[in-house]
Amino acid sequence: MARTPRKNDSAKVPLTGKPENELDRIDVFKKMCRMLEVKRKAFLDSAWRDFYADVLPQQQFIHLMMLRFSLPCNLARVMELTGLSSAGSSLLVNKLVKFGVLVRHDDPEDRRNVIINFTPQGAEVCRTAEDRLNRYIYSFFETCPEAELKVIEQSSRTICRVLDSLV
Repeated sequence: MARTPRKNDSAKVPLTGKPENELDRIDVFKKMCRMLEVKRKAFLDSAWRDFYADVLPQQQFIHLMMLRFSLPCNLARVMELTGLSSAGSSLLVNKLVKFGVLVRHDDPEDRRNVIINFTPQGAEVCRTAEDRLNRYIYSFFETCPEAELKVIEQSSRTICRVLDSLV
């Protein structure tokens, strides 16, 4: 017969699931992704509240952060990166243009295509947010010995290479 969980049992299991030493290969990969997503989302929520709430609505800030490495791009790329429909992506870009963080330009090589890029204000928002994110990430690893940092770096490079090859 299964035992009834006790009140303090949940304190033993992290919010992201079982401890990593109890997981098989795929489950530890999934846990790492969940943990990174939880930390990234917490950072973006905090950064937005502390620094950008007066600049952009929260959802537009999050989408701008998704786009920051792909600009300049066209609407099809915005759709791909954000997961929004064509209409939703167009609405997002309209809002970001209205807030002064993006600008549209006609593509000189294809008159049917519109290129979306940062305004100076948008570039500054992303640059300062990225700087804050870098400091936040570095804080995770400040107690790691150099040998562990090298393993983490090499593993991260491998993960990026594999994921980039799937795009």
